[in-house]
Amino acid sequence: MVGDQNGYAEIRLMHDSKAYMKNTLYVEHIVIKENRRGVGNGSLLFRKIEAMARNIGVDYVQLDSESDAVGFWYKMGFTALDVIYYQNKTAMIKEI
Repeated sequence: MVGDQNGYAEIRLMHDSKAYMKNTLYVEHIVIKENRRGVGNGSLLFRKIEAMARNIGVDYVQLDSESDAVGFWYKMGFTALDVIYYQNKTAMIKEI
């Protein structure tokens, strides 16, 4: 888990066939408190996740995005994948 006073993210390492690419940090959930949204706190929290990913030596960060958040993840440098892992969410990946 990674977090701060504005929100948190549940993450896990994936080295098996569940990952689109090997050596991936998967973001299970990312939540920003409702009263702290829209002012850059999601970006700040993701930058912490990204720094942690670099520190532990993973090659990719992967997540399954809700449809209303896809634009945010594009801004963070993610690419949509052509697979669906979880319900109708958009699977996305970013190389570190």
